Amino acid sequence: MANQHQIHFKNFFWQNIIKPSQRQMEELREKHRFHPLDIADCLKPSQRSKIDVYPGYLFLVLLFPVYDRKTRELNASELDVFISSNYLITIHRGDLEVLNEFFNRFRVTAALRDHYPDKSPEKLFYELLHKLMFYVFPMIDHLGDDCDNIERAIFGGREKQMISEILIIRRNVTDLRKIMQVHKNVLKKAVLNFKADPQYVMKQSDAYFESLIDNTKEIWDMLENLKERIEALQQTNESQISFRLSHIMRTLTIISVVTFPVTLLATIFGMNTVHAMPFVDSPFGFWYVIGLMLTLAVSMLAVFKKKGWM
Repeated sequence: MANQHQIHFKNFFWQNIIKPSQRQMEELREKHRFHPLDIADCLKPSQRSKIDVYPGYLFLVLLFPVYDRKTRELNASELDVFISSNYLITIHRGDLEVLNEFFNRFRVTAALRDHYPDKSPEKLFYELLHKLMFYVFPMIDHLGDDCDNIERAIFGGREKQMISEILIIRRNVTDLRKIMQVHKNVLKKAVLNFKADPQYVMKQSDAYFESLIDNTKEIWDMLENLKERIEALQQTNESQISFRLSHIMRTLTIISVVTFPVTLLATIFGMNTVHAMPFVDSPFGFWYVIGLMLTLAVSMLAVFKKKGWM
């Protein structure tokens, strides 16, 4: 199966490449005269989103989250974009289902391409980013639902089971924050170049890209709230565990304190100085000693209860 496809609009084309080889990227560089560093960025994983501006095109690296159901991890999927007045080239691993579905819609239905008669593809690029941004919101909602479940479990007495669950959610929140952190700045710089460069049809009055920037702000605010919430839940869970542990230690301490004098009394009566021991000659001596032990234990428990120690 081919790993690249190209569809033509009225004034530009969209080329989608999945897992390109070194040779494919070299051919792409020679054809469009891309910078060698951009080609290198496409062939190796990137750790952050960024934008590079050149006289004839823009090169963007955008990271988006992909959820792995088996490991329950949020991984970063890289989308590399070359955009100019007559082309939009997207390069990725193929795991961005929203992008694949969006591209295949234009491949299958040619009439949809007529909705983009502009001479440059930034409006199409906006639609693509709009779908990818809204693809992130359900992930954030799912993390919020996970926090709700953790909160109910903590106050339901399942603190120990929630330790690993909290760490998983906190890791995913941290990873998602790292993925989405610089999108706002990258998009702002892209919009400024679209409006300033005459090769694009985007005008100063056009504001459709502003909604994407607002989406990135909203996503970041939601992630900030999630971060604070999962940290608060972790602290609450640790407090609950510490409280239960202190309660157990208090119970064990009371048992130890009660049994110590009883054990001491039993040790004393177990000494071999037979003639010095009381109750030795009494037929009920054993029960006298047992009664003395019980009385001592009950008296200590009564004192503890009166002082509120149990």
